[in-house]
Amino acid sequence: MKLKILATVTASLALFGLAAPVKAQNPDHVRQLLESKECEGCDLRNADLFKASLYRANLRGADLSGANLYEANLLEADLRGANLANANLVNAEMYGADLDGANLRNADLSNAFLGRANLTSADLRGAKLFNANLGEAYLQQANLSNADLRRSLLFRVNFNRANLSGADMSFADVRDSNLQNAILSNTRLPRAQLTGTNIDAANNVRQADLERANLRGTNLAPGVCVITTFPYCVLNVE
Repeated sequence: MKLKILATVTASLALFGLAAPVKAQNPDHVRQLLESKECEGCDLRNADLFKASLYRANLRGADLSGANLYEANLLEADLRGANLANANLVNAEMYGADLDGANLRNADLSNAFLGRANLTSADLRGAKLFNANLGEAYLQQANLSNADLRRSLLFRVNFNRANLSGADMSFADVRDSNLQNAILSNTRLPRAQLTGTNIDAANNVRQADLERANLRGTNLAPGVCVITTFPYCVLNVE
């Protein structure tokens, strides 16, 4: 009788979404990763990899959705096509990591170090990149719509054809970056540093919020004028 009652309660909790939090689906894969740093295509959903040392780890195509990678060392790790949706990557070291085509939707990358990381075609919709360092990173064709990029370092980043619609880049350092063909519809750039940035072919620039942005030396297309109260905004009329 007790077993029957327990089974009924468990089924009811699962039905109403009140079951215990799901843990790593395959503990053997977690062990394999930590011991060998080779775990291509592994099931690491919700894995606890707090401060894990994964330097140059092979995680290509791995499922790390919901994983805890707080302060993890992922320097030069291979994360091509990996699923990192909703993962905790706060303070993670990801310099030179390859995230080509990775799913980072709603991931928390606050204060993460992503210098020279390859994020080509990555899905970063709704991702938190507050105060993150993405200096000289590759973000061509990446989807950053509604991402939080406030106070982030975006120096010399390649945003060619990236989708930045609705992204918040307030106070971000975007100097010398390439925003050609990037979508800037409703992008927030108040007080952002855009010195030397190439936005001459960016889409929907007029819809972006550039209040008090520093546009000194920015390459604007002929005849383009953006609304800003910063004294260095110059209309390009060549």
